[in-house]
Amino acid sequence: MFDLKKLEVFVKVIETGSFSKAAELCYLTQPTVSGHIKQLEEYYEVPLIDRHTREIKPTPAGLLLHRYAKHILRLWEEFEREIHSYKGGQKGKLRIGGSTIPGQYILPFVLYRFNQKFPRIKINLQIADTKVIAEGVVKGELELGIIGAKVMPHQLHFKPICQDEIIFVIHKDYPHEVAQKKQITVEEIPSIPLITREKGSGTWITTQNMLKKLGISPQRLNIVAELGSTEAVRQAVKAGLGASFISERAVQEDLERGVLRKINIEDLAIKRHFYLIYPSRKTLAPLAQIFIDFLKEFPNSISQLENTC
Repeated sequence: MFDLKKLEVFVKVIETGSFSKAAELCYLTQPTVSGHIKQLEEYYEVPLIDRHTREIKPTPAGLLLHRYAKHILRLWEEFEREIHSYKGGQKGKLRIGGSTIPGQYILPFVLYRFNQKFPRIKINLQIADTKVIAEGVVKGELELGIIGAKVMPHQLHFKPICQDEIIFVIHKDYPHEVAQKKQITVEEIPSIPLITREKGSGTWITTQNMLKKLGISPQRLNIVAELGSTEAVRQAVKAGLGASFISERAVQEDLERGVLRKINIEDLAIKRHFYLIYPSRKTLAPLAQIFIDFLKEFPNSISQLENTC
């Protein structure tokens, strides 16, 4: 009969494409890794790795085992994390995801205060765009997430925790007449070179929805660059590549120093909530519930946490 270690070894062999790399990752010798694969094949009486090619590739049966083994290992990790939270009190690892703005500008303050109160709970924070974080929570790769737009609404619970404002900024010396204006109309936006986030970004999802309501479709915009992070957008605007819609949190220092200018847009104020998300059809792990209860202790939620750090 196989054990979980053999499944872990098999998954590593398939994902690295190498017996030696899998051995290194699993702290085993290469002959031991080969022995584990052979024992799995003998147990199931079917080849799991195609040995007729130079590359290590799974057979159809191997692909099936790889898919289920990953699921089994993830469930076991989840079980161990939860059982440890019952043994010895508030202790263990909590996996949280944050979209770019919450992950970089909000969660560090929150985690600092959380760590003061629960020092035995280790936080593993993943930062990606809104869509990636939502998918991670749905798949069980993350227990909780904080994101800036409602995506996958039928599979997730959304709890608003604080507000954010998306503003229109440009370099103070940008060679376009808009750089010298305090306010523009919505119809002027298509004439301005624009830097945006990628399609899965909560900032860009929210901005597009607001512009569409005012009759400005994405096809009308003069997009000169689509970048994968808020910091990349910020630096591109500072370099003079174009203007951008960006969270005020991300450029507050640049505005105060006068490097960037905020341009108001007539009839357009983009305010949004950041949401705490968790699966709608799954019981929360004890550590996830502790984190949620921690946020409830603050009447003004995350805004209060930011101001007290």
